[in-house]
Amino acid sequence: MNVPLREVLCTHCGAPCQWDGDAPNITCSYCKRSFLVGQPPPVNPAMQSGGGGGSGVMIFAIVGAVLLLLVCGGGAFAFFGLRSPSSVPPIAVTVTTPAMPAMPAMPSTASSGSDVAKEVLSFGDEGNGAGQLTDARAITVDMDEDIYVADYDTARVQKFDPSGKFQWIIEVPKNSMSGDKNIWSLVVDTKSTLWVARTGDLLEFASADGKTKGTVKGDYDTTWFQGLAIGPTGNMASFHSAAGDTDLLLLEPSGKVKKRIKNVSGKSLAMDGANNVYVTLEYADANIEVYDATGNLKTRFGSKKDVHTKGAGAIAVDGKGHIFIECDEGLNALDAGGAYLATIPKAPPVRSLAVSAKGNLFVLSNAAKVIKYELGPTLK
Repeated sequence: MNVPLREVLCTHCGAPCQWDGDAPNITCSYCKRSFLVGQPPPVNPAMQSGGGGGSGVMIFAIVGAVLLLLVCGGGAFAFFGLRSPSSVPPIAVTVTTPAMPAMPAMPSTASSGSDVAKEVLSFGDEGNGAGQLTDARAITVDMDEDIYVADYDTARVQKFDPSGKFQWIIEVPKNSMSGDKNIWSLVVDTKSTLWVARTGDLLEFASADGKTKGTVKGDYDTTWFQGLAIGPTGNMASFHSAAGDTDLLLLEPSGKVKKRIKNVSGKSLAMDGANNVYVTLEYADANIEVYDATGNLKTRFGSKKDVHTKGAGAIAVDGKGHIFIECDEGLNALDAGGAYLATIPKAPPVRSLAVSAKGNLFVLSNAAKVIKYELGPTLK
């Protein structure tokens, strides 16, 4: 049975405390000292010293008047001008209430925005000119944090330096069979090759100047490439999505398929330094699956009921085991096992994510903005 609590004042500091009506002693949650219930609360020193002289004289006068009435009875009314008690003017009484000490501020356990991530760069503008973006949906960065962004259906890829200054722009060729020019994703390897996953094929360009280096032709029935992720050793992963199939493909650095995992319908994918592949799922009970370098399923986590992973789309991973996902809740950081760590503060709606070798997080927003975040102590 729950006993209702009563509020009593601490006899040391005057702060309110909760008492169950049974325990003879209470420890104050503010001054941390114990006191016996029933003792009077602290009195304002001004009422015990000359500092409260005005109040003391007034109270003394009131007490004297009451005694005079009791001793003299009705004769006392003559002393006050023979007026009845109802006609006696009220006497002003000044009462000094003991001041309640200020309660100490309780420390906050919530992480501030700067403890999670800090925005250090933002640039971008909508348009079809050089340096402008039109329905951009893919971003990647190289070892020097040069930034590459691709429009989805204009076939344009652009490079910006680490400060966001425009460097060059190219237009990739259409697929020779279907005529598609949609760019799903792009990555840069450590040998200065920019790989572009344009519907059906993987296109190679020199990251320095955008010049064409080669093409890995896709096959509609087996390797209709869609999406791309890369590890530090050059191994890649992609989706095959055509002919009624939705498979996960593990690729050698040359683009040759070395492993096919059937029936993996994914939205986005990423790779870590151990060549583990992280996939956000399209039609599944779990939201994220992780495969090892040989294609074996390691773990799956998240669900439609998990607010921190529900609606997971764009994904990126860093070298310290952090997983970054765009989801219904916002831009969230998870640990390697899928446990929620934090939400990136004030992050915009996300189209694509990338993490640099220096551990910085890059976001491509749906408003044609590129934003760079430095991770704070919470995610270091």
